[in-house]
Amino acid sequence: MAEPSLPCPTGSPDADALPRCCETHPDWPTLSQHLVEDCPDIPIDDLVGEVRRARDAVERVSLPTEEALAIGELIIRHQLMMRAGHVREVARLDPERHRRASA
Repeated sequence: MAEPSLPCPTGSPDADALPRCCETHPDWPTLSQHLVEDCPDIPIDDLVGEVRRARDAVERVSLPTEEALAIGELIIRHQLMMRAGHVREVARLDPERHRRASA
């Protein structure tokens, strides 16, 4: 039987406050299935894209599997909160070119 569904993430962007369905997940497909169940209002293509981006990010830094899944879930849930408008997008680095003094 499936675990009880949680509402799609809402509220505070604080990592400790992000709702999680499980303390850990054994693999990416299980995490993905739980996210689909928790966020039925998010289009599946958007959800899959967020999972793919989070998995790519944690694989780039070679995290151990358990840690990669935990960090990936936080990334995904935060992105979903921003997509749903529950959290304001925070400032990002300004990509403008800065003039440097020549040496």
